[in-house]
Amino acid sequence: MSDTEENREHPGCARIQQGAWLGLMLTKLIVVSAVALAGAAGASASIAVAYDAQRPALRVDKAGNAEVSWTAGGVRRFLLVPPAGRVYPGRRLAGADVSRAVAAPPIPFRRILRRTPDGRLWALQAWRVRPEGSVELHFSRWRGKTPEVRLTGEPSGAGELLSGRATFAGRPVPLFSPTPEGKRLRSYVYLDRLVGGSWRRIGGVATRTDGSFRRLLRPSELGSRYRAVLIGPNIGATLAPDAVSVILPSSRAVTP
Repeated sequence: MSDTEENREHPGCARIQQGAWLGLMLTKLIVVSAVALAGAAGASASIAVAYDAQRPALRVDKAGNAEVSWTAGGVRRFLLVPPAGRVYPGRRLAGADVSRAVAAPPIPFRRILRRTPDGRLWALQAWRVRPEGSVELHFSRWRGKTPEVRLTGEPSGAGELLSGRATFAGRPVPLFSPTPEGKRLRSYVYLDRLVGGSWRRIGGVATRTDGSFRRLLRPSELGSRYRAVLIGPNIGATLAPDAVSVILPSSRAVTP
């Protein structure tokens, strides 16, 4: 992959700024309501459930069906996530909840973390995927270690060279994550900069086969901190949680 290609922004970055996050959510399905979900279910596997959700809850039955619930607009909403395939808005678990709350492993943006008797972990994370956007509630399920994204910076002329590596279970994240419909969506790491106390999106960088990525920042893109965000990859029935890394700029970089 050439420097030009690896430093290229995600083709949907302009659309992100315009608010059309659904079409480029990497490996996430955005469900802002049952109506929206009915038309979009199956667009991908890992799930972003709702915007600005209140009182989120998570239940899992012995068959591996998960029920996500939250309040929006004063109404309690539900989403059923089966072990595989499409998700179902409005449906609830038929059986008892067999999961229990746990405190480890640590994951960023955690709202809920639970474990089932088979050792699987189930989580809800809530954060602003678009720095200027609404808080999104994300669902994930996996076994073992969480994804990891590492980020480093070094001065490069008047700018800053950001580089890092994204891994899951000790291996590079896959170049593509499949959707239930068989579509392959390219894996990206999203880079943000902190300016005046607020995160601003720099762009998305495609990962290499070894999970590495890099981007050269212009002087106008410098910040007082930098953040790399990885939307959890989809591997089979695994819907991995999101990962983040935050660093200070290198000593010679000029920061606003």
